Amino acid sequence: MSYNSQVQSFLIGDLVFFTGYEVDSPPLAHKIGIIIDVGQGLKPHRLYKVLWLHNGSKINVSGKHLELAYTKKV
Repeated sequence: MSYNSQVQSFLIGDLVFFTGYEVDSPPLAHKIGIIIDVGQGLKPHRLYKVLWLHNGSKINVSGKHLELAYTKKV
């Protein structure tokens, strides 16, 4: 299975954490956020607007740099 097929799609309200690299300061690594908008594009390059809980900022992040913060067995 390729990496690109493993990238998830997210929905508004999903609790996510940042798993990518960060070149800006402060880094987002291991920070928790909530998806507040889903942008256009195909996975893994779809952009999601995330409200980061540690500082209240809203930043567009590529889906390939996000993971669900929890999983629920159905």
